[in-house]
Amino acid sequence: MSSDTPVISGTLKEPPITAFSSSRSNILALAEGILLLGGVALIEHSGLMSFSSWPAHPYLFIAILLSAQYGVLGGVLAAMGATAISYFNGLPARPFDMSHAEYFRLTWADPLSWVVAGLMVGIVTSSRTRMLEEQSEQLRKARMAEGLIAAQYQVLAQRTHKLERSLAGRADLSVLDDSEASAETAKGRGKAPSRPKKPVSSADH
Repeated sequence: MSSDTPVISGTLKEPPITAFSSSRSNILALAEGILLLGGVALIEHSGLMSFSSWPAHPYLFIAILLSAQYGVLGGVLAAMGATAISYFNGLPARPFDMSHAEYFRLTWADPLSWVVAGLMVGIVTSSRTRMLEEQSEQLRKARMAEGLIAAQYQVLAQRTHKLERSLAGRADLSVLDDSEASAETAKGRGKAPSRPKKPVSSADH
């Protein structure tokens, strides 16, 4: 493997959001809904506390709580579960002197308020959740881009270091060649050519 190949750290490879997290959230919403609705129903049917005199039934707050935590699905499931528990024994009988409109209002006013509250809070929660997911995705992409830039910078730094070493080696070789040439020149100048000796004649004696 070449050292010039960019290597991206494993910490940048974040796993994508899968359906497992969504199913887990739905399971948690269902479990919390059963626990909260069952607790309130147990208190109401056991006679420990009567919620008929309250301005709002506790089921409303449960629907708001679950919708704030899990979005529209949590609020709708909580409202449907509360409605099923409230009319588990069947719908109340309509008196003869009560109109159908009045009977519908008295029967379904609370369940409809639970559904509307769950939808309203759930829509806000879901929109914020999507916004956070988009921001998280942008942050993940920015980190990946930062990792790629860092890897490319590391490759360029390695190449620059190799180039500097190569240039330094060539400079050393050129200096060595120049020094050797200077030494050869100096040796050549130091050894001047000797003149031939004249032959000794008899006239000189």
